[in-house]
Amino acid sequence: MPASLNTYKEKIRQLEISFPGISNNFRFFLKKALKYSDSIIVLNDDFDILDHEMEIIEGFIESSKNKIPIEYMLHEAEFYGRNFYVDNRVLIPRDETELLIDILKNYDQKKDLKVVDLGTGSGCIAISIALEIPKSIVLGVDKYLDALNVATQNKHIHQATNFHVKQSDWLSDINVYDFDVVISNPPYIDPTDKHLKDLIHEPKNALIAADRGLSDIKKISIQAYKKLKIGGILMFEHGFNQADEVKKIMELSNFHEIENFKDYQLHPRITIGKKLA
Repeated sequence: MPASLNTYKEKIRQLEISFPGISNNFRFFLKKALKYSDSIIVLNDDFDILDHEMEIIEGFIESSKNKIPIEYMLHEAEFYGRNFYVDNRVLIPRDETELLIDILKNYDQKKDLKVVDLGTGSGCIAISIALEIPKSIVLGVDKYLDALNVATQNKHIHQATNFHVKQSDWLSDINVYDFDVVISNPPYIDPTDKHLKDLIHEPKNALIAADRGLSDIKKISIQAYKKLKIGGILMFEHGFNQADEVKKIMELSNFHEIENFKDYQLHPRITIGKKLA
């Protein structure tokens, strides 16, 4: 016997106390997964839900109880105005990361940049650069083949022909020495950070770094200096409280003209340095 939409709305309302945000996610899920219109969702409580739709909705409820992010349920996340395929092999892109694209577009007016994105994951940063600066050549590098498979899927979705992938432990297997830009949103969370308890479904290898979250930033800084051309830049996204330490790391790797940029919450989030010699 089919249930009405109102039956599930009531169920979701009861769950909101224990799972804050589930109501908004439910409405979004109905639109994306079942293609329900706003008028049905908002105005038609008596709308009959078919048996196969009930199974999908019950799956949403169970996933929500297990704190699986809505992006993983839908296998879709928005980044820089485009939808990217995501699953638990890669991180879900965050709004703050879009600043990397904005800053790069404003920082360097060249139209034929050679860019490498380290720890590319879903490829959202690299593909966005490839599409926003279409004469550029962008290489997405990741240590993990699972992540590169997701990036390749997104390459095909967005037909980003100037985006390519390569498996490597940062730049260790990259035999190119004339990049204009090395860009990275690397793991930077301290293994003891209390916020990790809320990130139970995202891949830990893309989140956590030793040495208080700085070990990968140190490796990348040293390697990037060797791979950049004179005048090339290194761009990091990092933790809100790591800007001073990231600046020191980049200085020790001989980068100059180091600048920091704040995110939407006015936290120092992105640091850029230039290779001058």
